[in-house]
Amino acid sequence: MRVEVRPEFDKAVMAAELPVRKAVTKVFQQLRSLDLIQLWQYPGLNFEKLHGMIEPVTGQQLYSIRVSGSARAVTCLLEGPTIVLISLHTQPTMLIGDRGEMAH
Repeated sequence: MRVEVRPEFDKAVMAAELPVRKAVTKVFQQLRSLDLIQLWQYPGLNFEKLHGMIEPVTGQQLYSIRVSGSARAVTCLLEGPTIVLISLHTQPTMLIGDRGEMAH
């Protein structure tokens, strides 16, 4: 599969923590080795349709894939097949102390 990267995705990756950047590299390599059917079936990516969400530039349906336990990428599919990595969304990891309190 061909992979395209939008500037917003690239900026978010560069701003992300090292583990997320490494995970993005791994996912990028995985995507390049898959065909469209394998993309839908690959369990680690958890490829999901974002119902009711359309990419404004292309008008294509939006999807999400798991990059890591704390990060997902928003994507769309173009003919070819090509997957476009549009944006990266991360959740900050929270450190919990022994008594269930947030660590500082």
